[in-house]
Amino acid sequence: MKAMLRSIRFSAEVLGVSTFTIRRLIAAGQMEAVNIGARRLIPEAEIERVAAQGVGRSKPKISMKSTVS
Repeated sequence: MKAMLRSIRFSAEVLGVSTFTIRRLIAAGQMEAVNIGARRLIPEAEIERVAAQGVGRSKPKISMKSTVS
């Protein structure tokens, strides 16, 4: 099973924070990301981990399950 990678924008929307906050979390080592070319992508499992820790909204705005086909 492949890990789904998501953009910083998508991650910010799901967590209910700004893209700046996502970049700050990555820079502080509080959120993992992978670089693919010029893009920085975040594994879905990492988004779920950060959401479970209480960053952002109490309930996600977008369900990641509804975006997976």
